[in-house]
Amino acid sequence: MPVELKRELGLFTCIMLVVGNIIGVGIFLTPGGIAAQLPSAAWVLVAWAIGGFLATAGALTYGELGAAYPYAGGNYVFLRVAYGPLVAFLFGWAFVLVTSTGTVALLAIGFAEQLGFPKDSRWIEIFALASVIVLSYLNYIGVKFGAGVTNAITLAKIVAMAALIGLGASIGSGHPEHFAGGLTAPTADVWTGIGAALVPMAFAYSGWNATVFVSEEVRNPSRNIPMSLLIGTVLTSVIYVAMNFIYLYAIPLLDMPALSSVAATTAEVLLGPTAGRLIALLVAFSALGCLSASILTNPRTLFAMSRDHLFFDFGVKVHERYQTPSGAIVFSGIWSCGLILFFGANFDDILTFLSVPLVIFLCLTVASIFVLRAKYPDLPRPYRCWGYPWIPALYVLISIWMLVSRIRTRWGEKVAIDVFGLDLETNKVVVGLLVCLLGIPVYYLWQKYHPREPAAHAK
Repeated sequence: MPVELKRELGLFTCIMLVVGNIIGVGIFLTPGGIAAQLPSAAWVLVAWAIGGFLATAGALTYGELGAAYPYAGGNYVFLRVAYGPLVAFLFGWAFVLVTSTGTVALLAIGFAEQLGFPKDSRWIEIFALASVIVLSYLNYIGVKFGAGVTNAITLAKIVAMAALIGLGASIGSGHPEHFAGGLTAPTADVWTGIGAALVPMAFAYSGWNATVFVSEEVRNPSRNIPMSLLIGTVLTSVIYVAMNFIYLYAIPLLDMPALSSVAATTAEVLLGPTAGRLIALLVAFSALGCLSASILTNPRTLFAMSRDHLFFDFGVKVHERYQTPSGAIVFSGIWSCGLILFFGANFDDILTFLSVPLVIFLCLTVASIFVLRAKYPDLPRPYRCWGYPWIPALYVLISIWMLVSRIRTRWGEKVAIDVFGLDLETNKVVVGLLVCLLGIPVYYLWQKYHPREPAAHAK
């Protein structure tokens, strides 16, 4: 009998998981770098709106995939059914060992740093480790309990961000002239700038697919999965565009790239020094909420891989009492803590290496809707993607545009890699692709020594 998880998550919790996964530190820390790519305040807002559309297009597509395949693992499951186990393994290889656990490590470090400790303080690592351990335990003892913690934190940060937007626009001493000039003529450089800006923006919007990772624990998945993805993503997109409007209302576009925290400076300019200090705490709280949501959703991919015999058997263990994927949660927590101890605050370099391949995997997952409709035309689809085939096609085209723009604008960024004592210089994009491609020999070695059939539902 296949190992399964208990369905306990309703629509509201699923929406909060999406919002909680998306709103982390990206909206507070990336706007300056994104503004540097664009010529005017109006184009900045257009770029964030395009980013929101891209995330919504992905959410609409994932709604069909998640309703048709309501199993733990999300992207991994869809890639496996559409393209086969190798492509799914390559996604899982990067996700489980680097990007998922690395994101958890970064969020934990970001949470600790925002508490005000000096950059070189050991307290950052201590608080980061403690946050991962405590939140992993809370999710270990029950998905409903862990989701309840995420719900509370997510609601609190939505209220805090709404207060900043409302108070900043109504009583804040901003400068409407920052929007003077409107939309300039869209030149080739403008479009390249938007395309390049969408890659870090994809980090800020990442998490819009959160519900599909816990599909197997969602009640009434044919309704709640697509609804939660759509509502959660649209709500977050509106918040993000409004937040950037407030940023630009307070700070001239040309000054934004030099700021380490645009949000804190905005609050200080509009509402005074005390508000600026409170925003620093909001960033910490937001990182904690995103950390909680990530620790809840991310281990489900490891669980799905283990159930398909593409990872160690302990990953498929379900706790008899709590009905949670306890083995996957424990492994993910330990691995994340190890990354904190080994890489510290420098782990973001590793995630930079993998940003391009991850965009590729998201693009492949969205494109799988075309593959699955062709391969399995009679498959029951409780929800069908709105605007098919144009919505998923636009997502794929915009993703390709993003990748080309990112490569063009960042091709000069080099990194030295120590290979058997030799310093080899290469481009960061190439490093990311090589890390993923390393999973190919690992996959075939694993298949050689673990030649077992995958779970029936994954075929």
